[in-house]
Amino acid sequence: MAKEFHYTWTWNLESSPEALWPLVSDTNRFNRDTGLPPMELMGVSNGAKLVRFKVPLIRVEWEEEPFEWTYPYRFGILRRYKKGPFAELRVDCRLERLQPSGTRLTYETSVKSAGILGDLIIPFAIGNVSPKRFEKIFGLYDRIASSGSPLLSIVKGRNLSSAGHNKFKLLSERMTAQGVDKVILDNLYNFLHQADDFSIQRMRPYALADGWGLPRRTVLEAFLRATRTGMLDLYWDLMCPECRGVAEDYERLGEVNSTAHCKTCQIDFNANFDQNVEVIFRPNPSVRPVETNVEFCVGSPQRQPHIAFSLIVPPREELPLTTTLNEGRYTLRASEAPGSQVLLATQQGLEKIDFRASSRGWPSGVTELGLMPYIRLINESDQAQTFELERTAWSDQAATAADVTTLQVFRDLFSSEVLRPGEEISVGSTTLMFTDLRNSTKLYREIGDAPAFGRVREHFEILEKAVAAEGGSIVKTMGDAIMAAFRNPVSAVRAIWTVQKQLTERGVPPLSLKIGIHQGPCIVVNLNDRLDYFGSTVNITSRLPNFSLGGEAIISEPIRNDQEVLEFLEKNAPLNSLARFQGEIRGYDQSMDLWRIKL
Repeated sequence: MAKEFHYTWTWNLESSPEALWPLVSDTNRFNRDTGLPPMELMGVSNGAKLVRFKVPLIRVEWEEEPFEWTYPYRFGILRRYKKGPFAELRVDCRLERLQPSGTRLTYETSVKSAGILGDLIIPFAIGNVSPKRFEKIFGLYDRIASSGSPLLSIVKGRNLSSAGHNKFKLLSERMTAQGVDKVILDNLYNFLHQADDFSIQRMRPYALADGWGLPRRTVLEAFLRATRTGMLDLYWDLMCPECRGVAEDYERLGEVNSTAHCKTCQIDFNANFDQNVEVIFRPNPSVRPVETNVEFCVGSPQRQPHIAFSLIVPPREELPLTTTLNEGRYTLRASEAPGSQVLLATQQGLEKIDFRASSRGWPSGVTELGLMPYIRLINESDQAQTFELERTAWSDQAATAADVTTLQVFRDLFSSEVLRPGEEISVGSTTLMFTDLRNSTKLYREIGDAPAFGRVREHFEILEKAVAAEGGSIVKTMGDAIMAAFRNPVSAVRAIWTVQKQLTERGVPPLSLKIGIHQGPCIVVNLNDRLDYFGSTVNITSRLPNFSLGGEAIISEPIRNDQEVLEFLEKNAPLNSLARFQGEIRGYDQSMDLWRIKL
């Protein structure tokens, strides 16, 4: 009969469960830090992952069940071995909040031996060696979590070689000459020099900017310039909408397909520029080589940080739990129950709530629950159910393809980065702006060709600078008109406010623009070897300047109702400068609510 071994270790740590969770529950990192060899995923069968690793003289293979966890208090995993000295391994890690502060971390392991070799290895490797290594690593995690800045994660000393150091210094001098802030370069140097390989495999500029206390767009633009100089490399990651892991990874935008496949979830999905295409960076190998395909754990709660809990409840049983939520929308699902339940986490929400999974499905409407609720998961069916609570919003620390491709810096530095001809990828929401110079033909007659041409060229320069300053880009010019794209409505409104003011102040006669601003879904395409937009939103926006008499912006209802736009107009627009009217757009059957703003 196979022997079974049980071990329980407990440590009192200074940090809170929330601060420790990103490190402790990252089992890919933890397995590496405790000395386990890399793993290889061989496939997925009936929800279990087939995994193996090879240690000297021993071949180890197992089936790994999905992780169970409740943020930020517990996670566990079950492995059933097919080859090797173990028959079964079960891990349960619990983080208990201490008063007035701190965490009691309990790590419990149960191991079944597969024979004599396992009987010899388990007491030594797990019973004796593991607790010493675990104590060291958890202590290190505690110090990192207490520092309040876990971005560097596990510091492994100095990682830049002398050649890498010299290359960084040379390239940073070029970037400084281009206007990149030295503070960003200093932070980037320290990060590349001190961070471990896991931390630089997917460098996310927004997350780093937040950790450094610097503006996100400034850091993103610096990373784009660093890519152009050869300091960093840029990648386009397609994120699975289910597990939100990286399904596919591309070095060039021209390699990105409109459809993708997730091997983990076994689903096909459509790429969307502002929802699941993320731009990440890695150091160029000449600065610091990094291994990107080595894994020490094929599953982890940290691979799905948007899932608050994932728990299996046996048939006709219930499971109580507590968790910690952020304010916002969540979706609750059970694996064998149809549909889902929409939840809203608020400070005033229910502190205690039951969720029942059955063949009847879920209640309709939105249910409010508190931020630290006590929950009972009740399985009313005759089969096991996996309950998952998923935060609806994607991480706002993702620099999406929509964010990057609307930057003028990207279009200037990476003009060859376009989709393949014929490829079309959706973007859920883009703010577009069309402008046209009023009475430009008359201007040429009144002041002559050369002076008029200079004024028109100056107006383009003013437009380009104002658009770029607001994080937008000029998509194309058409005679005296432009088409520009922005991520946010208020950026377009601020830009055009600045442009019209400068045009009014320069030269006689003063120039005035006819402007249209609209927001909505688009299709990103390759048109004449540049990124362009296509669809109804583009068509509507292009027609809005026709309603302007000059020195006016015509904005649509989505722009008018944007909260940041409302706040900007309240502070900057003169009284009675905003007028509503009905506009009939050519090619569309119904008229639209539009607003005329005198600039």
